[in-house]
Amino acid sequence: MLTAMAESLAFQLRKGDKLTSCVAVKIRYADMNTHMRQLRIPYTACDHKILPLVHDLFRALYDRRQRIRLVGVRFSHLVGGGHQMDAFTDTEEAMGLYQAMDKIRKRFGDRTVMRAAGMEAQSIGRMDNPFDGQAPVLLANRRA
Repeated sequence: MLTAMAESLAFQLRKGDKLTSCVAVKIRYADMNTHMRQLRIPYTACDHKILPLVHDLFRALYDRRQRIRLVGVRFSHLVGGGHQMDAFTDTEEAMGLYQAMDKIRKRFGDRTVMRAAGMEAQSIGRMDNPFDGQAPVLLANRRA
């Protein structure tokens, strides 16, 4: 579920020409105790940089003795602009892959291309509403 959420949010960042510099994970347990951790990072919208951080933050918060009621991923400190390639970690192949995957997602929906780890997750995300500063469109409002 974490992979699907983070991947969907990263796609929405790229679609809205935004970058994030803060990644946060939130867990609420069955006893309603809520814990959150966040990490400041260099500005990015790349899955391969964000996903390991999300998983690390989750592992730092997760207590195996309690059942989870809610899990969430949040990106903050957003800025406009495209991704600047890092000469040491980003490759042309990775950037080309993101562009191809995003093109397919824009045309056929955000759940058509994804990592295998996120395939079990239910439909999540903001669908075709990128990070544009507006609140997400609720399904009830779409039908009206």
